[in-house]
Amino acid sequence: MSDVARRGRQISVIARRGSAGLSLVEVIVFIVVTGLVLAGLVLGMSGAVRTAPEPRAMHQGLQLAQGRMELILEQRNRLGFGAFTGATFDPCVPPGGQEACAAPATYTVVAPCFYTGAGTCGFGAANPCQGGDVNYSCVRVRVTGPDGTTVAELDAMVANY
Repeated sequence: MSDVARRGRQISVIARRGSAGLSLVEVIVFIVVTGLVLAGLVLGMSGAVRTAPEPRAMHQGLQLAQGRMELILEQRNRLGFGAFTGATFDPCVPPGGQEACAAPATYTVVAPCFYTGAGTCGFGAANPCQGGDVNYSCVRVRVTGPDGTTVAELDAMVANY
């Protein structure tokens, strides 16, 4: 094509409107929709956080449960498996009791459960043991927090070795 032919043609320099970007209405609609979605997420998450146990209470409860479980497992080592029974497994039961058994006033270490066969313990927990095998005993410790809810629960299986 020669220069003369190119000069005779008109070249459109006006850009197409569709490729210019977003309109103000589209941006406002995007902002409103995004704000509604974020508000819904924040509402849902705040409800979940309000009903979750306080991390400090959970941590304190777990420490209490672990401490009691260590005392119980040491009782098994001291007595041997044969003498480790439902009547002797918990060294914190009166009249004995140790200073290590004391819990802060707002926490309660629920009387631990001792399983040797089928059945449930005092707070309704099912037996996690090996189908009633006499060579295994199981112990469960539960701790309730200041508001009365369970904040920690530990299970241990003790074998006759």
